Formats: sequence, C-alpha cells, structure tokens
Amino acid sequence: MIGVGLVLLIVTQALSAQQPDVPAAKPGPQEERDSFSMFLGRFGYFLASDSAFKDIYGNGVVFGGELRIGGKRIAGWLEGNYRARTGKFSFTGEETTVKVTAIEGGALYRIMPGNISPYVGAGIGYYMFNENNVPIGEAKQSKIGFCGAAGVSVFVAKLLVLDCRLKYSTCSMKPADYEINIGGLTMGIGLGVRF
Repeated sequence: MIGVGLVLLIVTQALSAQQPDVPAAKPGPQEERDSFSMFLGRFGYFLASDSAFKDIYGNGVVFGGELRIGGKRIAGWLEGNYRARTGKFSFTGEETTVKVTAIEGGALYRIMPGNISPYVGAGIGYYMFNENNVPIGEAKQSKIGFCGAAGVSVFVAKLLVLDCRLKYSTCSMKPADYEINIGGLTMGIGLGVRF
C-alpha cells in the first residue's frame, strides 16, 4: 500500500512539474467548487489475506457505499460494505457460509486537486463476522481493525465521479476455537456524485 502511494506521489509530482507556470488568477466558479466531497456506490473484488479463510471461502465480490466530505486536500470518509461467501471444509466437505459486514472511516489526503485526483488515506474499521455451518453451528464476533487506501478519483462530468481504489484491511479475531484474520486487499471501483 505504501509502495502504491509512493508511485502515485511520484507520478503526480512529475505531471505537475511538466505544466507551465501560470500567473495566479482570481478563483473561478469551477475552482471554488473543487471540493473532495462525494457520495459513491462501490463494487469490488476481495482477496483474503488469511490462508485458512481463503482455502475454505476463496475470494469474492464486496458491495458498499461511501460518503466523503472534505475540502481541496483533506477529506474524511465513512464507508459501509458487505461480503458473503459459501465454501466447504477441507476435511469433511460440509458446507459453510460466512458474512462480513464492515463500517470503516478515516482521513484521505488528495495528492493533486483537479479532474484527475490521486489520493492516499488510512482509518479504522468495525468488522462484524458471522459464520454458520453444521459442525460448529454459528460463530460470531465483532472487532475493531485497521485499513489503508490509495486510489484516484476522476471527475467525468460536472457532478459525476468515477473512483478506482486499492484498500487493505486487517482485523484478527477468534470467533470460535480458531484465530482468523478477516482482512485482505480489495480492488474496487466507485461511481457517484460530488457535492
């Protein structure tokens, strides 16, 4: 995640260095509206970091929504997301299902304001784990974890935003007699409106 952030920073610095210096002008209506506030619907693909989790459930899709409120450079974000998978135990072959609901939030730094805006950020999350199967029954636990993100927002129209993002989360818990990290890497896109 840090490597992705550094690459984005180097690219944006190179792009801004190539642009000619223009005398400062009075901000126009577009510049006054150049906030980083938006609402996004999100869709992504989750790659589990825990090998035992991955062996049973594999990777899969995640859905959610994000509210981002901020100025030209700094924004706060709040996101809710949900993923569910069905798998089979390695030894017994019995079916098991898992549902993970997360509420995450934190701060984002907008590296370069404009119509194409790369950003990095970090935050905390509250993760709710629910597993249901025949041998164990129902195993539930909720716990706080951490997350980091790097992405780019593209303002494709006056109010329309397309957002591409990598997010890494980590949250270790022990819902039954086993320990598991329910975090991982999410590659996702968001579509929404700025305000």
